Amino acid sequence: MKKGIDAPLVPIVFLLVGIVGMVMAVTSGEWTNYLFPIALFLFAGMYLYTSLWGKYKLIKRVVGEMPLDGHEQVLDLGTGHGAFLLEVARQLRVPGKVTGLDIWNREDQSGNSTEETQHNIDQAGVRDVSELVTGDMTQLPFVDNCFDHVVASLAIHNVKPKASRQQAIAEAYRVLKPNGQLVILDIEHVGEYRRKLEQLGVREVRVQHAGLNGMYALLSTRILIAKK
Repeated sequence: MKKGIDAPLVPIVFLLVGIVGMVMAVTSGEWTNYLFPIALFLFAGMYLYTSLWGKYKLIKRVVGEMPLDGHEQVLDLGTGHGAFLLEVARQLRVPGKVTGLDIWNREDQSGNSTEETQHNIDQAGVRDVSELVTGDMTQLPFVDNCFDHVVASLAIHNVKPKASRQQAIAEAYRVLKPNGQLVILDIEHVGEYRRKLEQLGVREVRVQHAGLNGMYALLSTRILIAKK
C-alpha cells in the first residue's frame, strides 16, 4: 500500500535544523556541539520509522486484540491512507463493513486523498467491505447507535480547539452501539478523551502505552480502549 508521513513538516524541521547544527559544529571544532544535531537526526529517524512502519505493526496488534467476528459495522475516524481501515477490513466479510471518514487534509498526512486511499483499498482486495466518506468528525453524518466499533489513529489531536475535540469524542460515543467499543491511538490529549468519555457515561475505559512502535521522537502513542 502507498503510505504517507504523519505531519510531514515535523521530520523535515528535525532534519533541516540538524543539518544547520552539524555545519555549526564542524565550524566550531567543539565535539560537544555535535550532540544536538545528532539528537535531531535520531528524532527524525524515530519519527519516520514510526510513521512508515511502526504504527502499522501497532495497528495490526491492536486490531488482532479487538473482538471481531467478521460481521461488524466499524467506523474509522480520520482514516488517512487507511492503515486502520485496511487492517479491520481484512477481518470482515459481507455484510460487515468499515467506513473511513476524513476531511483529507494533506498537512495531517502527506498525499492524503480519497483517490490514494481507494487505491489502497482496491489493491488490498477489500472493496466489498470498505467505504470512504468525506466528513467532519465533529459532525458525523450517521444516526445514533449504528457502529459496533469506532476507531481512530493519530487523528483526533489534529482537531482544534479543545471544545471541538470534545465534540468529536461525543460524536464517536453517540454513533457507537450500546456495548460497542471505542479504540483511539493518539500522541496527545488522551487524558482529555478519557475524562470526556467518563462524563458521557462510558462503562469502562483503560489507557496503555503503545511501546517503541508508537514513538514519534519524544512523543509516545497511547492506546485508549472504552466500552459504551
